[in-house]
Amino acid sequence: MKKNYRVLSLLLACIFFVSVLASCSGGETPEDTTSADTTAVSVPDNWPEVDGTVIYVDVSAEDGGDGSKTTPYKSIPEAQARIREIKSAEGLPDGGITVLVASGEYNIKDGIKFTEEDSGTESAPIKYVSAEKGGAVLNGGVTLNASDFEPLNNEEKAILNDAAAKEAVRKIDLTKYGLTSEDLGALHNYGHAAAKTSSAQGYSELFINNERMTISRYPNLSDDDSNLRTGSTNGKDEFQILSINEFEAPAFAVKERGVNWNTDDLWVFGYFEYPWADSAVKVSSLDLESLTVAIDDILAYSIKVVKPFYFYNILAETDEIGEYYIDRENAVLYVYPTEDFENSKITVSSASDNLITAQNVSYITFEGFELTGSITNALVLSGEYITVDNCLIRDVRYNAIEATGTNITIQNSEICQIGDSGIIITGGDASTLTNSENLVYNNYIYNWGQVGRTYESAIELYGCGVTVSHNEMHNAPHQAITWNGPNHVMEYNEIYNVCLETSDCGAMYSGRRYDWYGGVIRYNYIHDIGSGSAAAQGIYLDDALSGQTVYGNVIVNTTDYGIQVGGGRDNIIENNLIINVAGNTIDFDCRAYEALTSGEGHWFYSCIAYMSNLLIPAQTWQIWLDTFPGYGDIIPYTADYTGDLDDPNLSVNPSNNIVRTNMYYVLDEGIRGNDGISSRVVEMSIVENNHTILDLEHTDIPGYVSGDYTLADDAEAYQYGFEKLPFDEMGRIEK
Repeated sequence: MKKNYRVLSLLLACIFFVSVLASCSGGETPEDTTSADTTAVSVPDNWPEVDGTVIYVDVSAEDGGDGSKTTPYKSIPEAQARIREIKSAEGLPDGGITVLVASGEYNIKDGIKFTEEDSGTESAPIKYVSAEKGGAVLNGGVTLNASDFEPLNNEEKAILNDAAAKEAVRKIDLTKYGLTSEDLGALHNYGHAAAKTSSAQGYSELFINNERMTISRYPNLSDDDSNLRTGSTNGKDEFQILSINEFEAPAFAVKERGVNWNTDDLWVFGYFEYPWADSAVKVSSLDLESLTVAIDDILAYSIKVVKPFYFYNILAETDEIGEYYIDRENAVLYVYPTEDFENSKITVSSASDNLITAQNVSYITFEGFELTGSITNALVLSGEYITVDNCLIRDVRYNAIEATGTNITIQNSEICQIGDSGIIITGGDASTLTNSENLVYNNYIYNWGQVGRTYESAIELYGCGVTVSHNEMHNAPHQAITWNGPNHVMEYNEIYNVCLETSDCGAMYSGRRYDWYGGVIRYNYIHDIGSGSAAAQGIYLDDALSGQTVYGNVIVNTTDYGIQVGGGRDNIIENNLIINVAGNTIDFDCRAYEALTSGEGHWFYSCIAYMSNLLIPAQTWQIWLDTFPGYGDIIPYTADYTGDLDDPNLSVNPSNNIVRTNMYYVLDEGIRGNDGISSRVVEMSIVENNHTILDLEHTDIPGYVSGDYTLADDAEAYQYGFEKLPFDEMGRIEK
């Protein structure tokens, strides 16, 4: 496009005059300032219109910009520094400041850190906004060129066990991309063998077209014949466990293929005893003469021969498409190329810190960014009035977002390809029942728990009074939502295809506390939970969890119970629609009482006194008594208790529950759920008006085949006083 230089000169003169007036008056930072000697640079000519004071950032701009539309800053930290200057000089302008970030890839290997200095105010908030949704990519990793990958030399080929792999596998020197051994991090123990924590050292991973590739392993995923999809011995000849003593670190025997395995940085992963307890442990030694491996760490639980496990991080086993191995000492990456590898996006994560860390900040927003490539977390936030909106977060080793504080909103974002959990959010004061007012709203979360397999959730709640609403969650080995603390509300969410490789679990899960009253689980659509023989529940109130309300949920196709309540008291299970579940529709036991009467030999016995000690002292917390009538009447069980074991107020008794007006529909022949409610629950609680309805013709649920579970106006359930459910409002709201 030809430029009209006369018009441009007049425009520049006007801008200069305005900037002089602003500087003389000590006013706001100029919105569109430029200088007469600025040379032309490639900057966007279609910046979106934004009200108020704006600072512009464009990674393609030249150095030395002033943050104006025509000469933007090159990086976000430059804009951050400018805002600090404005605050210290004249204070934030009314309406606050928006940092508008142009599309492009911003390498933030060391992360961006915000502190209290970077806070806005209620009348002058600070916003960091991608000019185009997802256009500004904050990348902690490195993008590799497919053409830089080379064939293996003869020595490297000799290491590989598979003949085809010797010719197919390629390697690349990562030092050519500025990556050192330190940048690549180190593998580490995790799971029940070591605490999962974001403070642990992370490690680089390979992503191709934004999908996490598999660290070289044996057996391969394709070799596995178990429903857990993790590579199982199950009596095969490949492995033999030599030691299964609970108090000894186990040793394993391997076959001849182990001769080529690397003796250092070799790891074993498994569900060694329980299908809800994963562990990854480093192999301490590999004896090539006896072909045995040993680990030093004693697992949290014992080990059983038939449980699934596999070895990984083995160059010799790079024999399946998508597998890779990183020689971290020499910074060399080996990969079995995927289809159309030459035209694929190939990245290695490397950011040694969180992509964004914002501590003790307030009135700050991050909107529209893509965040990717961290070997730790994407965002770690603390403070108040913080918003994450319309972001895409993916390819992260640990958690997508960790947020602590009050009035934090995480909304309209997409989160995927996450090693551990999606959103972990904490706030409020449980002791005084002060709600955090935190909100997790309308997010799309999938493919989490890709490294840590159990107790990693799409959304984890801590503290008091977090609302989780209208989110969509799917594809994970374990649970989707877990909550800790009182007064959380989980409503209108859609959850499916979770608990795919674990058992004794639930799509929505919490448990083992008497002091987490006030939880509300309502109007959620939970379907297709569990896989194969993995026994999974729709909603699971585990191990005597108490004081929860489960109302108006639609639960369809679970491999075990629709709703499971593991004892507990003061729970309300009402007006839920349960369809085609493999186990009991509602299973409600009395395990705490059974543990008390069975004694120390019962698996739950050690927990009941511990849980009772967590009861809020009634004389200290009057607000609890005002909020939860009857809470102060609970008698904590202690080892020296000599009172009446049948006293409904004794904490271990499943008292004051309501299980009422729940409808179970049988829509397919051969799927018949049953109620599994303990007689002691019936004796000490209200259990009434629950019905099983046979609807093989689908007259009550005419949209069944298409996945619409709205009841017809004349459905039989309404004859029993069942209240209509807002099925069409459940799930994510498309924007």
